[in-house]
Amino acid sequence: MATSIIYNKQQILEMIKNKNPAVSFVKPKHAKSLKWDNYLQVFINNHAQHFISCLKCHCILAWKPNDGTNVMDKHNKACRQQQFSSSSQSSIDSFYPKNINVSKTLINSTKRKIIHSLAECCALDSLPFTLIRGGGFKELIEVLIKTGHQLGSAISIDDLIPNSTTISREIDKSYTLRKEQLISYLATINNFVITVDFWTEQKTKVHYGGVTLHTYSEQHGLLVFVLACKPYDLATQSADNIRLFTESILKSYGLTLDRVKYVVSDNKNKMRASFSWCSAYDMISSFIDVYPDLNGVISDKSRKSILAGIDFDETLAFAKYLKYFVDVTELLSAEKTPTMHLVLPFKQRLINLSKPDTNDLNSIIKLKKYIENQILTYWELDDIHYMAAVLHPKMKHLQICSNKDKKKAYDLLKKEINKRHENTCFYISAHQINAPVGSATSLQPTITTSPDSNDFLSECFDQISTAAIAPNTNDELKRYLQSNDNLIHDDEDLLIFWKRQKVFYPTMYSIACEILIVPATNTAAERLFSASGKTITNTRTRLATEKVDKLMFIKKNLLTLKEIFVKNRKLHDAHTQDNYDATGKKGEKRSYEDDSDDDNENDNDDDNENDNGDDDNDDDNDIIFTDGET
Repeated sequence: MATSIIYNKQQILEMIKNKNPAVSFVKPKHAKSLKWDNYLQVFINNHAQHFISCLKCHCILAWKPNDGTNVMDKHNKACRQQQFSSSSQSSIDSFYPKNINVSKTLINSTKRKIIHSLAECCALDSLPFTLIRGGGFKELIEVLIKTGHQLGSAISIDDLIPNSTTISREIDKSYTLRKEQLISYLATINNFVITVDFWTEQKTKVHYGGVTLHTYSEQHGLLVFVLACKPYDLATQSADNIRLFTESILKSYGLTLDRVKYVVSDNKNKMRASFSWCSAYDMISSFIDVYPDLNGVISDKSRKSILAGIDFDETLAFAKYLKYFVDVTELLSAEKTPTMHLVLPFKQRLINLSKPDTNDLNSIIKLKKYIENQILTYWELDDIHYMAAVLHPKMKHLQICSNKDKKKAYDLLKKEINKRHENTCFYISAHQINAPVGSATSLQPTITTSPDSNDFLSECFDQISTAAIAPNTNDELKRYLQSNDNLIHDDEDLLIFWKRQKVFYPTMYSIACEILIVPATNTAAERLFSASGKTITNTRTRLATEKVDKLMFIKKNLLTLKEIFVKNRKLHDAHTQDNYDATGKKGEKRSYEDDSDDDNENDNDDDNENDNGDDDNDDDNDIIFTDGET
């Protein structure tokens, strides 16, 4: 029978390497010696083998019951706890291979213990309950599980926990390593966009400037990196000073802004006047949620009279209208997918939705007229918005836009294509793509009803059922406009679509790679100051600005850089090993160091679970620079 087979050492090592579920490690029932605390016997299909495994170094040792503890005595003298592998002895990658047969009862019991410990940890150390959601916390747990497998229970936890100053210095080392990686990666890119934002941190009153970089690679898609979160100490936020601040940061990464193609400002004061509806929607939405219960809660007669005078249907109408603007804000604030192509159609759709309807109440009509005027007055469009809209295959005919906007979009894209073809003396004639604008000879297909009428984005799509066969011509734009090329699904990344089409439309692909990386908003930089607000809490006001910069860099870039440099994991491991305990003794500070970079641990301060940095003062100068090449 298979269960009675006695395997040799090589076979067992091979099974462990392949993570064979038949392999298990169990302490013998009759083992009484304390030396068994560091050893387990190997079992195959629940049948004992003549081998044991060391918990310290994971070595497989030949052993029989008649040997007693002699094998263990000899091995203990040679075993080195920190040496997990050697040239003469193979080791187990992970001591306990993942066992699909682990008892569900055991898992639930262990989980309850973890929940209990985490609850006490949050209470004792004033930590937020959301601690467990963080990717860093999960990675820490993974390391601790592996450490437990490797070292067993014979090690004191005090031997492993580092001093806070050691952690602070490790932040410096990690920052240096990751910045070197980012510099090496940025040296390979052709196009990038820079967004800049400024804010004043309320607790320390430090005026910060944040710089983020947006780029695209076929392998990793649209990427956003935080380059800096540094104090802004120039006299004013003039365009020249902002550029000086930005260029000094870019220089540290080997980048320059020799040729600025686009400078975009969100004119925050005007935007506040035009789009103060976000907070209004939140307020109305909250009122609608509790409205059914208010009659039973309010006892004051005057307040009940006020409640009775509220037209609930009118309130619902306001909420429905304002929800469109909330949807636009969310869609334009995406970081991981292109957004520039959405601006033109979204603006037009909001204008269309702001046209009074025959069934609208007078109050709604007044609001719509006001908002429409604000959109037309303050929402300015740049050439890039027009070109980007055409690059979406489901909006390329711009049916939602006016003929004037269509013509402008096509003319701008023609001009850009011709500019890239100048060296080959190939131009697109104007009459070749005039038809889609809306003339009598239009190439527009038959209009049908959209299946996703409730979706804001789908309402901006061209309503088409058929398309003409793409002509055999070198005119990329004409072929594109008359082709059936489309997204695989509505949520497909637009840059992935153009990656598939690069062979058929090489020039338009190059344009897409430059235009679509430009964000519609500076949300990435604004989220940076929100993250800094979570970092600089009441108990961490002593963090130096240099440390804040490094923490923000690691927080925003670490996972992306790990993904890009996954093949170079050994580099990070070597870095960690070489720099561990650089002072010679764990936790010992150098004579010239103090705790200025460490957190200010104040046990008397309450933890603010909702401290998200939104109380910081966000300044008005939010600018986007984009450069065609590095």
